[in-house]
This record gives sequence, C-alpha cells and structure tokens, in this order.
Amino acid sequence: MLQRWAIPRSHSLMGRRKLIDDEALLVIARDVFIEEGFGASTRRIADLAGISEAAIYKRYATKADLFYSSLVPPTLDLDAILGAGDECLGTLEHLMQVAFSMLEYFREIVPILKPLANHPEFNFEEFARRHPETPLHRLRMGLIELLRELQDRSEITDLPTEPVAMTLFASMYSLATLELLGAHGGRFEDKLIKGMVETLWRGIKP
Repeated sequence: MLQRWAIPRSHSLMGRRKLIDDEALLVIARDVFIEEGFGASTRRIADLAGISEAAIYKRYATKADLFYSSLVPPTLDLDAILGAGDECLGTLEHLMQVAFSMLEYFREIVPILKPLANHPEFNFEEFARRHPETPLHRLRMGLIELLRELQDRSEITDLPTEPVAMTLFASMYSLATLELLGAHGGRFEDKLIKGMVETLWRGIKP
C-alpha cells in the first residue's frame, strides 16, 4: 500500500525542503505508475513523497524522465541467479536451479515492466540507450556465458548458445507474465517448470 511520507510539523509553515532522497522518490513513483500507468499524476506522487510537484521537476526534467527512471528493474544478483559456486551440482540440477531463480526474479520485475510495455510511446531501443546496463540484458548475456562454460566442460552439446539461452530466458519470463494475468491461479506448479527444463535438457545434454 502506498504511504505518504510524513512532513515534520516544524516545516509546515515554511517552504518545502528536500525531505526524501531520489531512491525513495523513485520507489513511490514506481508504485504509482504500476498502479495507474503513465497517466498517473505527478501531483499525487509529490503528495505521497511529501514534496512539491515543482521539486520533482527540479530532479527530473519531464514526467517521462521520472517514469523511465522509476521503472528500471531492481538490482540483479547475477551470481546468485546463475548459481556461481555450485559446481557440486549436476548439470541438469544446475540448470533447474537457474530456471527457478530466473522465474523468481521475473515474478518481481514483470509488474514493473508492464507499465512500460503499455506506454504508447515506449521504444525498447530508446530505453536500452537510456539504461545500457539493464538487468535483463545482463541476465541474458550471463546465461549465454554460463552455457558456453558448460560447453567448454563438455557438459552440454556444441549447439549455438544464444538460442538455447533465449529459450530458457523467454520461457521463464512468459510464465511470470502469465501468472500476473492470473493463469493457474497466479502460480504455476514447480513440476511444470521442472518438466520444461527437462525438455530443454533432452536437446542439449551430451
């Protein structure tokens, strides 16, 4: 639930000061944009943050700047998702763990990405230009690199790694998106995810 940031009584009769840092402001803006889309009022965001609307535009030149900045996906722990240091696992078990970790991350970020996709003027290339190190790009490239390492150790077949990575990436992203829409009561069963990974495994195992 959105909460208004309290303004100290001592400032109630004075000009508003910067009472909230940029990170906290973006969290509030993100929640409002997720709830209402790009049409959300910056006045409401300012009110919830306890600052003036003008203060927002001192930090972000346009509403679009605030919108895109607030909807950058959260920090990505790439090593944790890709199972760095889990060499004791078998290859299939490792890939299974990666799939579940990716799905959990996508469950977190799909609600954030939805307002972007619904924006009539959203352009993916422009968004990528603004945020070249977006977590989605890092995750996809990290997955490709993991598959290449598995190939080097002869743990998977010598197939092009990018299509294999995209198959796993897109599958987990699609499940998270369908869950957001309410499919399977909003949560797919683990046995389905395991079956999907096992199907992929049949095509890449040595």
